[in-house]
Amino acid sequence: MAAVPYRLIRNLMLAGAVLYCSLLLEAAAGFPLDVGNSFLSELGALDQSTSLWARAMDLATGVLLLIAVLLGRPAARARRELAGLLISTAAFGLGTLFDSLSPMDCAPSASAACRAAEANGQTGVDLVLHEVTSTVAGLGSIAMGVFAVLVLRRAGWGGAWSRLVAVLAAAVAATQTWLGLQTGHDVLVGDDLDAPGILQRVSVLLVCLMLGTLLPGLRQALSR
Repeated sequence: MAAVPYRLIRNLMLAGAVLYCSLLLEAAAGFPLDVGNSFLSELGALDQSTSLWARAMDLATGVLLLIAVLLGRPAARARRELAGLLISTAAFGLGTLFDSLSPMDCAPSASAACRAAEANGQTGVDLVLHEVTSTVAGLGSIAMGVFAVLVLRRAGWGGAWSRLVAVLAAAVAATQTWLGLQTGHDVLVGDDLDAPGILQRVSVLLVCLMLGTLLPGLRQALSR
């Protein structure tokens, strides 16, 4: 990790972790959505008072992570096993960035009319774009978790901090996969999309924790 500006990248990742944690915005706004039956991305829907804040947080997260990836490229050239982690981080950052630029028109969990329009396929291109960008971000987070575990395993796991990061990364991959399978099943079979709100919030919290601890964990393992 000596070939890159470690402190700068660590701080960028930490800032991205805080900004991505939209649970903080949800709490600050007084939980405007039903926690059990909504997606956090609905905070960015255009009919919500939190829309501007939620989209700005996602936009900033994406930009910060992409800058971190660019700064971390020399480390990937020195250690090839880091290439997959950087690429997946870039995918997650791009998905999150474009997610902020393609918000939903309305929050289905907060509006019966919005749910009806969605069920009848009347929500248009914006929803399709949002689903695509959310899928890219989700797949990127899964890949980040997998590659982080692989890098730490190849480095011999490191100390306690590195092992904690490995546990968080594995939990991110597992919960994001579970979330993707659950929502994907509803879409493919044509059922109403029931938002697994608690699962998504747990998964987002794990992603935030992984982003905030990833660099210290990698440094501890790779410097042994």
